[in-house]
Amino acid sequence: MNSPATQAPTAVLVHGYLDDGAIWNSVRTVLDERSIPSIAFELAGMGTRASDHGPFTLARWADDLESVVRSTEGPVVLVGHSMGSQIAELAAARLAEQVRSLVLVNPIPLAGTHLPPEQIAPFQAPDLGLDAQRAFRGALATAFPAEENDRLAQVTLHVDPSTISDTATAWNNGHPDGQQPTKFHGSVAILRGENDPFVTEEVVSAYVAPRFPGAASQTITGAGHWAHAENPAAVAAVVTAVVEEIASNPADGRPAKAWTSAFEQRTEESFAAALSPNVRMEASALAKPLERKEQVEALMAAVSSAYERLEFVRKVQDGPRTYLEWEASAFGGFEMKGITILTRDDEGLITEIAIHHRPLGAVVQINAKVGAPLTAAGLIPAEYFNFTEGE
Repeated sequence: MNSPATQAPTAVLVHGYLDDGAIWNSVRTVLDERSIPSIAFELAGMGTRASDHGPFTLARWADDLESVVRSTEGPVVLVGHSMGSQIAELAAARLAEQVRSLVLVNPIPLAGTHLPPEQIAPFQAPDLGLDAQRAFRGALATAFPAEENDRLAQVTLHVDPSTISDTATAWNNGHPDGQQPTKFHGSVAILRGENDPFVTEEVVSAYVAPRFPGAASQTITGAGHWAHAENPAAVAAVVTAVVEEIASNPADGRPAKAWTSAFEQRTEESFAAALSPNVRMEASALAKPLERKEQVEALMAAVSSAYERLEFVRKVQDGPRTYLEWEASAFGGFEMKGITILTRDDEGLITEIAIHHRPLGAVVQINAKVGAPLTAAGLIPAEYFNFTEGE
């Protein structure tokens, strides 16, 4: 079996409100010509899954998408359109080891649009007549292919009205994670059809892009809200560039992404996914290195849970080593900062960790409030920490 570090990425494509997986067919044709594998994910309640039962929420769809990604061998690029971008981000944040990049096409902000009742009502209970559905897409598009518009109008007839209402409510209300910087730390590309009257340039610049520091933004010419259907070649070109970048540099970025994601999740399991079985850890707070993976997992889960604030302020990549500068507060507002050095193996897993804390008081705090409880619980012997019995 190929590892995520060595296999070519698969593009997993997530459609939006009242669409289906087949709306990606033109993009997939281009990707196939370039030998890029792709999967068109179908949302429960729509398309071929119109008979699925609810709930129809962003969290449920993200759960479904997570299952599909986990069953896909190798690394993944998640591509989401409109509401699908909300779902793709939620799933990507849970899958730091496998999802290498996000491509957001005409993205609705994860926090939602919060349209007032009179404006969201036409989306919750739209006219399902064929002419009305064609007009709906035509009003938001610049060059929506007529045959595709006809096909989707027919597809919508099979979606239960209650599902439509729940779906519109879901993207309008958004998700609480959208109120803070993204939990996904891989590369991000934001695409917007230049004539989209719904996801406007102002929406992207105010509510989407600021949550993704360093994201690449691109305007898709000759397109409105369905850029992937109106100008599939341009969207496919971006996906291709992302895939080729990952394929040419498969492992370098993984340690930092997995490490920062693990701090978001604060669990032993999240750190375990980032670590080599032979990981070795040195730190200012340790009297000697930890050389058992389960001990490193336990320590890092405990430390991450103690942080009230943690910000990675600078990253430098030097071959297999990643240097992360960070600032944090913990233990009731105690301020600290430091540098973490991560060394990866050929599979992109972290095999060496060196953490330098400042000031000295940080070491004392970690020993007393993290090390001592771990020792008392029998997880890490006292000899690894700089405290004496009875302290």
